[in-house]
Amino acid sequence: MHYYIDGYNVIHKSSLLRPLAQQDFETARESLIDKVAQLCAAAQQECTIVFDGQAAYHPELAPHQRAVHNLHIYYSPKTISADAVIERWVYKAKNRLEVCVVSNDQGLRALCRNMGALTMEADHFLATVREIQHDISKTIERTRQPAPPSLEESLDPESLERLRRLRDHL
Repeated sequence: MHYYIDGYNVIHKSSLLRPLAQQDFETARESLIDKVAQLCAAAQQECTIVFDGQAAYHPELAPHQRAVHNLHIYYSPKTISADAVIERWVYKAKNRLEVCVVSNDQGLRALCRNMGALTMEADHFLATVREIQHDISKTIERTRQPAPPSLEESLDPESLERLRRLRDHL
């Protein structure tokens, strides 16, 4: 699955990121990028976050240029919206059933669905990321638990000796 994420739309429409953006927009943007990076790393999904490049923001100065496999951060040219970039990429996708557009923009979602792509709202996407993180945490916790004792370790010495004699007899 390749997720195309309408970055600023998700920040403004997500019940999780919107309050954060009202306090510190840069922190909200970094939080979105971190969550998507975790999805890329944990679930081996390809994700492209598209931000509108119309703002006076210089991505080359951003601290979030991470080396995360399958994570792409793209700023649209000033004359093209992030929606238009996503629409174009969905249109060019070889297998649109393996594309999911994340946005609350109903027009963008309807257009992409009509082209055969899957769509997801911001809060649903972030809930999916949380579920994946939770599943991974459980898996890690299970692997850290000590292995159950072997049969030999759980037997008292007398029973163990009787079993050895029986084995040798057979």
